[in-house]
Amino acid sequence: MKHSIILLLALLLPCALPAQTAEGKIKDLLDGKDAKVGVAWLVDGKEHTVNNDGCYPLMSVFKLHGAIAVLRQMERRGTPVDTMVRVDASQIVKDTYTPMLERYPDGGFTIPFDSLLSYSVAESDNNACDIIISMAGGIEGVNAEMRAIGLTDCNLSYPELSMQADPMRSYDNCSTPLSVAILFKKLFEENILGEPYATLLKHLLISTTTGPDKIKAALRPGMLLAHKTGTGFTLADGTKIADNDAGAVLLPDGRKLYIAVLVKDSKLGSKENARLIAEVARVIIDTHPQPLPKGRGA
Repeated sequence: MKHSIILLLALLLPCALPAQTAEGKIKDLLDGKDAKVGVAWLVDGKEHTVNNDGCYPLMSVFKLHGAIAVLRQMERRGTPVDTMVRVDASQIVKDTYTPMLERYPDGGFTIPFDSLLSYSVAESDNNACDIIISMAGGIEGVNAEMRAIGLTDCNLSYPELSMQADPMRSYDNCSTPLSVAILFKKLFEENILGEPYATLLKHLLISTTTGPDKIKAALRPGMLLAHKTGTGFTLADGTKIADNDAGAVLLPDGRKLYIAVLVKDSKLGSKENARLIAEVARVIIDTHPQPLPKGRGA
């Protein structure tokens, strides 16, 4: 009888233990990795973080901050989103990532603002980004708009081309992962932009072409991602300053899951960084399943 009770307890014990949390699974996933990885996610009104301490280089993720800043200013002035913008040749640097120049190779041109913003946000064009920042009143203008919407734990110091001139400046454009996730939540739920400015930016984030192997690779059927990626410089010793992805996962049941995964000082390589971001996002997505439809049992 005693042996039967012991056997029964052994069989029941695993069922009595609580399931490992997403935080625990992510910590196990990151254990031993030669990189610092910060993670934050917001779902169902709750905040979750892993390694949120410190300031992670944003790289091109900060193009979202610049886009929100200039759109808020345009909204206050009543400036249409299709306003034509004159771009002088002096504003263009050809030795950078700039798909915009495939269409405008001569450097001096006029472009609709919404197209310029698309190049910056959806295609991560560095020239377009810096033009957007200048339209917002420079980096300080962007920071002022972030303060106005109550965003904290974020510091911006340089535009794209200044970072290209000195990659170490990338460390001065930084944020906690939670701050990035909160910014997406503010865009989608807190009306920091009115119409048509908000719809334009959300559409561009959904149209983002970069990072198909990051958070997007973790999506399940019926999910949609509005996101912004960021890729850092690789230093002489092989250290990659940053590799990032952050966005809003639009779930089939109408809820939104905001995720930010920021990888800092990685020696894993770009492919492994992307794979790790996807794995972290998959843990988050799969640990927060959708509720069953009403009337359905478990």
